[in-house]
Formats: sequence, C-alpha cells, structure tokens
Amino acid sequence: MKNLMFFSSLLLFFACGKKQEIQTVNKPVVSILDYTDLPSFVPLTAASDSVLLTWSNFKAFEERMKALPVVISVPDLKMLVQELIEKDQVILNEAYPELLNLPEIKSRQRVLTTFLLKTRAEILLSQDPKMAAQEVVQSFNALRDQINLLTSPKLNLNTFEDDY
Repeated sequence: MKNLMFFSSLLLFFACGKKQEIQTVNKPVVSILDYTDLPSFVPLTAASDSVLLTWSNFKAFEERMKALPVVISVPDLKMLVQELIEKDQVILNEAYPELLNLPEIKSRQRVLTTFLLKTRAEILLSQDPKMAAQEVVQSFNALRDQINLLTSPKLNLNTFEDDY
C-alpha cells in the first residue's frame, strides 16, 4: 500500500509539471498563383486529332485543361479543378472510342484522376497546390503521349526482312 501511494504521488508530481507549448507553423496561404512555368502540353498528331474528333467529352476536358496555366487565384483554381474532376468522371463512365478502349489509356486516365483529387485536397487543406498542378499536367501529357503512340502509323516489320 505504501508503494502504491509513493508511485501515485510520483505520478501526480510529474503529471502536474510545466506544460509544453505546442508550436504550430502556419504556412502562408498563397492567394495569387503563377503557373506560367508549368510544363507545356504535348501536341496531338493529326491522326490522334482525327480519332478524338468523335470523342466530344475528351475534347471538352482538354479545353478546360488549357485554362490551368492561366489561373491566377486559388478560388478560380478550386473551381477549375472541380470542373475537371466532373468532366473526368464523365469520361471514365462513358464508352471510349474503339481504338482507345485499352488498359494503357484507362490507366493513364486513372493517374490523371488521382492527381486532380490530390490538387483538390491541397486546395482544401490550404496548401500550395503548385506541385500537384505540375503532376496533373505531366499525367495529362502522358495520356496525350499514349494517344499519339496508339494512333501513330505502325511499322510493318516484314518490310525489313533480308532478301538473301
């Protein structure tokens, strides 16, 4: 019983000690954005453009993506990212063109969705969304590269056979 009283008093003594101050570092909220140094968009080839003419939802998504480098405020970016997420969901739910209905395209579309959601989360958490916006552009460029690759003319390897 003496030991219990002794340990209880020690516990009270150390528990009632000096309170530690919790230091929080608040990052300043960026109100004016400068996205002029974002990577440029990969151009589509003529063959890719002709395939995408029938895919109106992707064209609408692409047009809204072009607004990303010219956004100047966080509320505008928040609204743009929300629009992009909605348009992305429409693309994911609709039928892909036959030539682009492949796992390569769908996986890059999912990566783009992930980075759009990451950008929205950083905006909601009042963090600087610039790195996430760069990742969005990079993933969109990867999607466009893959579309260009799939629609490019294929080489016939039989033409390179030796005539010996």
